[in-house]
Amino acid sequence: MNIYDYLDQIYEDLNENDWDVVESKYRELALKCAGEKVTNRITHINLRDYQKSLYEKLLEAVDIGETSSAQAIWFEYDIENNWKGRFLICPEYYPESEEDDDWASEWESEVEAMTLGEFAAIYREFGGYNDEDSHVATTLYLITRLVCAFGRCVDGLTNNHLAICIGFPEQDPLWRIVEKKES
Repeated sequence: MNIYDYLDQIYEDLNENDWDVVESKYRELALKCAGEKVTNRITHINLRDYQKSLYEKLLEAVDIGETSSAQAIWFEYDIENNWKGRFLICPEYYPESEEDDDWASEWESEVEAMTLGEFAAIYREFGGYNDEDSHVATTLYLITRLVCAFGRCVDGLTNNHLAICIGFPEQDPLWRIVEKKES
């Protein structure tokens, strides 16, 4: 099982913007490959407080972005560092069609977000990027839960004019949750 093939599939699934369906699909994959114990442990992590905090930080990042004439915000979550998150406010942005995410390496501001210690513990014990199906499926389900929580936060925005993306360090391409509208 190659995690990168599945990451491409997750992104295709996310473009449908039905967070519950996407999350459920990768829960089923985790059940099949990693088993009920690990999958249920992930499922039962309550992300309500995390999502609330994430939404507040997203609003802060959007406010900074709009007052500084930024073009994009991307949420970076660091799987290898306790799933630590941060919003990076970028003065430039290129649409996905240009296949160039170099804009994301130059940011003018950042807003720190919470870590996901429970995700980190499961990832250390059962996850990874090797080709072992159970590890890959566990990692994919963790990623999907995080990305869907983020997507639900983005859905709560009104009057946003910035591109909003998500990814882990070195991810290419970044996943566009909101593509910037051409002016």
